[in-house]
Amino acid sequence: MKFISLIFLSLSLFLFNACQYEDGPSFSLISKKSRAANTWVIDQVFESGIDKTDDYKRAYVDYKVVIGKDNSYSLTYRPFNLTNYQENGAWKFSDEKAKIIFTPKGTSQQNEWKILRLKNSECWVIQRVDGKDIELRMKD
Repeated sequence: MKFISLIFLSLSLFLFNACQYEDGPSFSLISKKSRAANTWVIDQVFESGIDKTDDYKRAYVDYKVVIGKDNSYSLTYRPFNLTNYQENGAWKFSDEKAKIIFTPKGTSQQNEWKILRLKNSECWVIQRVDGKDIELRMKD
């Protein structure tokens, strides 16, 4: 009987935590919220499929997003290394957990990241900016 219970529990965990993201992972024992809650920095950036990493790192110096388990977030960077930018607010998953939705404090405006990959140390998302798809590949 214990063996059957163990199989049922294992199968339940697999189905509950199986990922639907295009680039994986296909399975994780860590919840999506726990994987999202991290400090993320830019590793690579693609604009409409073209590598724009160097351009973005010059424009968004020290870009960092801190996503908290308490559904708060902060975004900081230095535009063209001239001044400091900071944004704080709340985040949540879309109903199907395919997107992260950010709401900056003091506004009803929302920004969305479509999740492509969400691992403990990698977060790949697509953000729509001025009609262009910007793919951010971030690491912790």
